[in-house]
Amino acid sequence: MALPKRARDEGGSFYKGYKLVVGASPDDYQMDMILADKGCAVNGILITPDKAGTGDYFTLTHLDENGVVVKKNAGIIAETIYNMGKFVTQEFDFVSLELFDPGHKLRLTYTNVAGIAMNVYTTVERVT
Repeated sequence: MALPKRARDEGGSFYKGYKLVVGASPDDYQMDMILADKGCAVNGILITPDKAGTGDYFTLTHLDENGVVVKKNAGIIAETIYNMGKFVTQEFDFVSLELFDPGHKLRLTYTNVAGIAMNVYTTVERVT
């Protein structure tokens, strides 16, 4: 516990997990991840669905504190990334880091085409 506390208080890497519940109805399901109450950078994200969904895909978007897409790099971090199967983790390593101002959020939009209910787990690594 001392290491995460030190990372939050003094700076460094910190990992945070999130879960998006996807219903059985074909639709877009969204989850906003507010990463810090101060500026930070995201080093990467892992995304793992607990079921296969043929044709399902997701998008990652950088939004400001008002939910508006950040114009830098068009705000789209990943677009139309397909579900590769049950418990197949997709890793996105942001080589140049993705900078977030206070209140900015990372939005995961999961598009359920197959109509299968599932959970989608994410782990975000941020650097302060």
